[in-house]
Amino acid sequence: MTMPFTRLRTIQSLAGVAVAAALPVGAVAQTPATIRLGIIPIEPTCSAYYAKENGFFEKAGLDVEITPSAATAAIAAAVVTGTYDIAYATVSTLATAHAKGIPFVIIAPAGVINGTKAVGSIMVQAHSTIQTPKDLNGKIFGTSGLNTLAEYLPRAWVDKNGGDSSTMKFIEIPFPQIGEALAAGRIDAGYLVEPFVTIAKQRNQARFLATGDDAIAPVYLASAWYATAAWAKAHPDLVARFATAMAEAGRWANANPAKVVPIIANHLKADPVITAAAPRTEFTDRLVAAQIQPWIDVTAKYAKFPSFPAADLVYSPGR
Repeated sequence: MTMPFTRLRTIQSLAGVAVAAALPVGAVAQTPATIRLGIIPIEPTCSAYYAKENGFFEKAGLDVEITPSAATAAIAAAVVTGTYDIAYATVSTLATAHAKGIPFVIIAPAGVINGTKAVGSIMVQAHSTIQTPKDLNGKIFGTSGLNTLAEYLPRAWVDKNGGDSSTMKFIEIPFPQIGEALAAGRIDAGYLVEPFVTIAKQRNQARFLATGDDAIAPVYLASAWYATAAWAKAHPDLVARFATAMAEAGRWANANPAKVVPIIANHLKADPVITAAAPRTEFTDRLVAAQIQPWIDVTAKYAKFPSFPAADLVYSPGR
């Protein structure tokens, strides 16, 4: 059935958030089931490569085709039209989609923020005089995606700590270009994730200002794997098997921070030395409503829609 044009346009306007089911390995079919997976090329999504290259997908009876794309919005549209079965996004992006009536559901968790390690940071020019949130008032801020985590987290941090994010001008710049934009003075500050935080520091393009995570919660789920509600309902076995494999991949990555470096460097075309120096993403194998709710609430505030219970966004078999 063809999706209404307005619904597709809504999805395309989105820019770019314990499910590990106990499924016995012996219960999977002998012939691997194909899953088409859409990702953006950043470290948290490399858990898909960890699962593939360590045989976790194969063990779960899955043949996963991984396709990188630079645009979260394009991936979201492709999930709805059936080009991809499953994809990666921040909880913020998925909350916005839910509020707009786009039927996405979280089927497995990805990166979790626990306050002990920074994988994303608010950065300013290397020799900037900006020291506090108030200093960002009226400044130009670079974000990889408007109306996403990369905009709402800095806004929340500025507003929580005495500044006024409504006075700031947010402009969209891809992650790899934000360091250069800071060095050239085209923006005053920007939000970067690893390995781009470490790259910008080592090139003396920018310095750290804050993670901004304290404006969300001490512990929160930052990103997740999702599908349409219809696809998940029609494929509960594949959802369970995918979640099981991703949970195994996450636990492996958490336990082997050095072993992930060559995989990240290969698939992100990154310098292995810089990659090794950057903090690693922490993965979780559980979907906890209390860790999802903070991002929904912050997103609702800045995207101007009523907040909703995290359970509404999480896939539940039989629902």
